[in-house]
Amino acid sequence: MTSKTNWHLAMSAAFFALGMWSGPAFACKGAQTLLRDDFTDEDPAWGLADHTVAQIGDGALKVQSAVNTYFNIFYQGMNFPGADACIDIVSPATPSKTVTQAGMGLWTGRGWNFIYITSDGSAGVTGLQDNNWVNPVPVRKFDGVKTGANAVNQLRLVWSAPPAQNATAAPNPYVQIFVNDKLFIKYKTVQNADRALGIYADTEGAQYQFKNLAVTE
Repeated sequence: MTSKTNWHLAMSAAFFALGMWSGPAFACKGAQTLLRDDFTDEDPAWGLADHTVAQIGDGALKVQSAVNTYFNIFYQGMNFPGADACIDIVSPATPSKTVTQAGMGLWTGRGWNFIYITSDGSAGVTGLQDNNWVNPVPVRKFDGVKTGANAVNQLRLVWSAPPAQNATAAPNPYVQIFVNDKLFIKYKTVQNADRALGIYADTEGAQYQFKNLAVTE
């Protein structure tokens, strides 16, 4: 758990769930599976340090960050230079009075991008670069986001690996963002071979659940 006002990059771990909840039919569309996790056992590559904020069990990663803090955890078992990744996000059963948000994080080699959906039906991309907050995609309403208690939204990100040395193909710096299989937006970021994938949540004391992670290419 990290203070928004006093950023201190904590290389905690990311958790993902594939599991007991039956998700939507749409999902990642890559031909090869790179990572799946059903959250029945804790993979040590996640490196979960604070079990009071995040727990794994019953097919879900459950995250409950304190007011005015956020949580970013990333998978340390491998990098994903290019991938098609998706995860189901379950909104709090008892929503907070304030707007909350949850999603995935991408390490760009220069900082974190946090791609998120909010409890009031919006989406956006925020991030940290050199300990400063940036907003690659300022938050905006998106009709593809489901709202309400226990609403389930599938967030999907698609990005390309950096071109091989001496490759003739043009680089593709875009990250495509889908919510419930509907394109939200695509934005530019730095391509990097050491890209890490994480989970991000700003729950304001409520609890989000993450399920059904798949990373393909």
